[in-house]
Amino acid sequence: MLELRGIDPHSTDAFFQPQLEDLHDPLLMHGMEQAVDRLMQAQRDGQRIMAYGDYDVDGATSVALVQEFLQNNGFDVLPYIPDRYNEGYGLSEEGVQTAAKQGCKLIITLDCGIRAVDRVHDAAQQGIDVIICDHHLPGPVMPAAHTILNPKQPHCPYPFKELSGCGVAFKLTQALTDRFGLSPMSAYDGLDLVALSIASDLVAVTEENRILLHHGLRTISRNARPGIKALLKVVRCDPDFLTVRDIISRVSPRINAAGRMARATEAVNLLTAPNEAQANELALNLDRLNNVRRSYDEQVTQAAIQQLEERDEFKHVNIVWGKDWHRGVIGIVATRLIEHRYRPSIVISDDDGVMVGSARSTTGLDIHALIKECSEHLLQFGGHAMAAGITVKPGAALAFAQQLDAAVGREMQAASKREPRHFDLEINVAQCTPDLMLQLRQFEPFGPGSPAPVFLARDVALAYPPKKVGKDGRHVRVSIKTKAGSRALDAVGFGMGDRHEALSSAERMDVVFRVETEFYRGVLQPRITLLDFWTQRREAD
Repeated sequence: MLELRGIDPHSTDAFFQPQLEDLHDPLLMHGMEQAVDRLMQAQRDGQRIMAYGDYDVDGATSVALVQEFLQNNGFDVLPYIPDRYNEGYGLSEEGVQTAAKQGCKLIITLDCGIRAVDRVHDAAQQGIDVIICDHHLPGPVMPAAHTILNPKQPHCPYPFKELSGCGVAFKLTQALTDRFGLSPMSAYDGLDLVALSIASDLVAVTEENRILLHHGLRTISRNARPGIKALLKVVRCDPDFLTVRDIISRVSPRINAAGRMARATEAVNLLTAPNEAQANELALNLDRLNNVRRSYDEQVTQAAIQQLEERDEFKHVNIVWGKDWHRGVIGIVATRLIEHRYRPSIVISDDDGVMVGSARSTTGLDIHALIKECSEHLLQFGGHAMAAGITVKPGAALAFAQQLDAAVGREMQAASKREPRHFDLEINVAQCTPDLMLQLRQFEPFGPGSPAPVFLARDVALAYPPKKVGKDGRHVRVSIKTKAGSRALDAVGFGMGDRHEALSSAERMDVVFRVETEFYRGVLQPRITLLDFWTQRREAD
């Protein structure tokens, strides 16, 4: 497993026990010294600063991190996250006006701003400097900001390009810590927030991100801040065994619910809550908002799947659009469509002619690059390889869909010429002891670029008849064993309910499964996910 990940088996410490000392010097990032100098000036002159973030988990954690760090060091900070529906994504006109009215002389954009050419100009006209902290790909024209911190900007020598938005904000606090002469722990206190951002934003869990995520999860385990502790209590996650999967499936939806259903500043308030009583109240409110979000999610998902069933002109991409679909859930629905039919997915809401969409990709396809090819049909777009947001020109949805479908098809055809590897190793089910499965936990945290181990087991049989589970029998629970083996391996095939009959009739089969761990009912145990299977008869054919 180490060899397959390009790791020298004789030098595993850096992988299994990543060290904070191996983080890159923040001053390697282009513009960092200028950003620190400008903030020191703001401190000397008592200038008010607006910490302006995006309304998703990455943005909320970034604002919470910067607000908390600066306020702890004597800065006057005004947190601000735009209204998703009235202001839209990125630095907004209303945000700039609010900064001016509140007497801010500096705006720090967090997880956004790299394409805010006009708004940065507006801020300058108001006598407000802008420091952009972003990790998204720049556009053809760079904003005329005071300073831009983005490892993806041209000519930036920073060695690691895949930081989250909160990761870039962390590097700023790290540089400020050095300037203040403080202990590094002053910046490391925010690693729990960085961990949430890395897991939620689907950035690569490699190199520097792996170090930050590893230590961020340890921070949550050892001393979770009141807001995170309260949220974990609501979702029934043990902080000692928190995984990336738990964050994505349980924690992130509730933080995102603030921006989807209300105002994302509620999430920032939770993450910066000073005590447990306040944090518990805020966490319960986010849980309530998430329940509201779920009802919208189900409605739009059903409509989207029905549209997919009725439309067959797009062969390579799931793309749907509907009137007045709630914008707060279209990204989630895009992910649901991938689960329904494994293709890149785009869900567009038509709100009185304003066509706003959210895209999610599949492994190996850069959805942002493919959308860029179709930009003639768009008013704006942004994002990264795995996720993107778009605004389609009125009346251009069909033309956009057709061009994107062709672009995705071309990329998939090129990818098919390269032999895909659907599993890491072939293994005998008899080898899959609980001890071995738990030992694989050393490879965590998992995520893009560092996936959970996937194995192929051949010539296995069902120990018991498979059982449909979950809502509407969408999933299947199976137990597999070798021909002569007595030990069975229990697994769940998510979204495989429609293959229940084929699974039931299979006498012998080959299976591909993923190995993770989960903390269930007070016990740490292997979590086996069935990814695919085929019968011996099918293989012979």
